[in-house]
Amino acid sequence: MLTKRVLCFIVFTLSAITVVAQNCNDLVEWMNLIKQEYPETTSLRSMNRGKMQKLATNYFSKAYFEPYSGKAYEQLSQKALVKDFRKIQACFAKGNYRNDPHFNWVFQNIIYNNYLAYGNPNFIKQIATVDTKRDQLKNELDTASEKGISKSELLKLKKSLTSEYAILLDSELKQANEKIDAAIAIKVDTQLDEVISSIDKLNNEKKSLTKLTLLKQQGQQLLPEASQGKQVEFQSRLEMKASILLKNAVDSDLSSVDQNSDISQINQKILDFKNDYNAFSGNNEVKKGEEKLLSRKERLIETQLKTIEDRIAQADSNNFQRLENEYLGYLPIQSIQYQKLNGLLVSRKKELVEKQRLAKQQEKLTKSQDRITYLNTNGKDEGTMQFRTLGLNNAAFFDYIYRGHFENIELDVNSSHFLMILSGYLNTFGSLCPEQLPEDKVEIMTQECSRENVTTNGWGVEVDRYCIAWRTVGTGIYADPKLYAAKMRLVAKQDQNALRTVIDMYTNPNAMGNSVDQIHKAKALQTDMANFFTLNGCDSKSVEQFATNLLAYANQKPPARLKGMSVYEKIKILGGPAGDQNYSKLLNDILGNQSKTWAMNRYVPNSISNVREFKSSDKTQTVSLTANYNFSGLLGKQTGAVTVKFKDGLPDCIYFSDFPENCKKPNGALVAKYGLGQYGK
Repeated sequence: MLTKRVLCFIVFTLSAITVVAQNCNDLVEWMNLIKQEYPETTSLRSMNRGKMQKLATNYFSKAYFEPYSGKAYEQLSQKALVKDFRKIQACFAKGNYRNDPHFNWVFQNIIYNNYLAYGNPNFIKQIATVDTKRDQLKNELDTASEKGISKSELLKLKKSLTSEYAILLDSELKQANEKIDAAIAIKVDTQLDEVISSIDKLNNEKKSLTKLTLLKQQGQQLLPEASQGKQVEFQSRLEMKASILLKNAVDSDLSSVDQNSDISQINQKILDFKNDYNAFSGNNEVKKGEEKLLSRKERLIETQLKTIEDRIAQADSNNFQRLENEYLGYLPIQSIQYQKLNGLLVSRKKELVEKQRLAKQQEKLTKSQDRITYLNTNGKDEGTMQFRTLGLNNAAFFDYIYRGHFENIELDVNSSHFLMILSGYLNTFGSLCPEQLPEDKVEIMTQECSRENVTTNGWGVEVDRYCIAWRTVGTGIYADPKLYAAKMRLVAKQDQNALRTVIDMYTNPNAMGNSVDQIHKAKALQTDMANFFTLNGCDSKSVEQFATNLLAYANQKPPARLKGMSVYEKIKILGGPAGDQNYSKLLNDILGNQSKTWAMNRYVPNSISNVREFKSSDKTQTVSLTANYNFSGLLGKQTGAVTVKFKDGLPDCIYFSDFPENCKKPNGALVAKYGLGQYGK
């Protein structure tokens, strides 16, 4: 009896283990459904709540839940669900599925959150909706396989997949989409068969090209929805018919091409050929036809080369473009004939541009003849005097002062910039050339603080300090009394207008740019003064002439004029140089010079890139240049943008991207160097 009981217990235990094992295997298959839907665990971790709910309702729908449990979810009692859930927990723990990222995610987010949702009528309703939609889609797809359904109805069904049936799994929608595409392909293949049949029936004559082109277009519109095999068949039959038809047509069209001896006629023949066979430009017969026409043009150019060279050499602005189109049109860029003629045309174009520029210069000189006559007859001869300004930032201004040509000076005598120049000259001359000062020289005075106000905090630490009283002291540097008196008069006048200057500065929309520009001008002047007396001796007649006119300009008195035109005025009248210019080098020099005045950043030499030139409407003068450049500062190496605007063909204003409305004048000597053509390629 005991033996019988033991045997019964063993049989029961084994059967129980078998049932649990079977349930665990079913569980794994059930959980694998999500693994098939989302093979990448990263897509699960980033899933939003809406997608997770969609996955859960599908997971518990009849199609996926019933094969696992043997019944639909809504048919199971609360007791059965609780019992099943405990089995799932036991299987999940026993099988160590927690270490599998897919299974662990499914258990935590789908099974655990929804298995015992028997008390949630909304979840049951959502599952029922999924079941209904799945059955509805199946019926729709069964209908789609019938011959009677139209292509438009199939397309409408396909569109509804992303709206009406969006609650189903993505894999189901993909399968449905493929089934609909297959049904559409059957109908499209039938339409393509009709197009192919029409292609086969065409006569092998040129007049059939128009009809073949239309049939090709019809077929290409159908191709995206056709089956792969029908696509290949259409392309094959089209190419076969096109090759036969095009060979006959091209051979007929080009039978007399070798009789053409006029390049213009060949150009027209090429144009007509391209228009006639444009729809089949990729066909070998058409390509060979084009090559034959181009070969004929190349031979004509070779035989008529001497005549063509003469015509190009005699071309003027009126017929140049026509000749360029006639000879270069349709020729491959890499062909010998193209390279040869293009070189001649480019050279002639430069000559025409230079001729036009010289004509404009002559016109300007003619208009300026009265000015030239006036300059040559008014004033004293320069004689042996030589005033050098090469490399100075204010070169043009210094030269106009030296020559007494005040009418060319744009700088206001009452401006702070002129006062900086006058002060800079007095200090530099007094420091470097004290022996040349007159006996009645006067000491240059300056202001220094005589009493300060100091503010401290509660711990006695200084937090602020400013001057409340000033006194005048000598600098130990002396100056010409007349020039110094002129300077002090301008200082007094500026002191009177100090409040207005401050108001203007702060109400100007470009106040920051202007204040920075003042710093740049001061640094540029400092550089100029350091070089001024290196270029010109303290005891030279030219410096004496300059000082005389500097005093006259400061006092707004008539100057001691010199005969002749300043090189800077002449360059301005004539405009920019002829021919191609090395604008990268020009911009590098302009920025390299201008950057010497920068307070914080440092320009990286030879870093100019992306240079663009903008020309006047008649292409004779440069209007502006834009480029990028590199600079280093507190934030390391950076890239900036610069625009240099030209006036009368010469660099006039530098605009940086940080202050795009603030004009900084380029170095006058560099402008002169450019105007004299020293940046030509």
